[in-house]
Amino acid sequence: PPIVASCYYGVDTPSSEELISNRLSVEEINEFIGSDSLAFLSFDTLKKHLGKDSKSFCYACFTGDYPVKPTEV
Repeated sequence: PPIVASCYYGVDTPSSEELISNRLSVEEINEFIGSDSLAFLSFDTLKKHLGKDSKSFCYACFTGDYPVKPTEV
């Protein structure tokens, strides 16, 4: 799935405002990068392929729903 939110749990990611997937649609990103096509796995497909381990992963960067709400630093 597209990354739409920054990670506050130790992964160095741009701010949510800087993430292209947070600002543009798939079609707009495709046009911006000049590719013939662009597609992402759906969130449900990602979880399906992770199988039984899917409950062990944090999905905040894909959903913006943080297990522990980030505080201002």
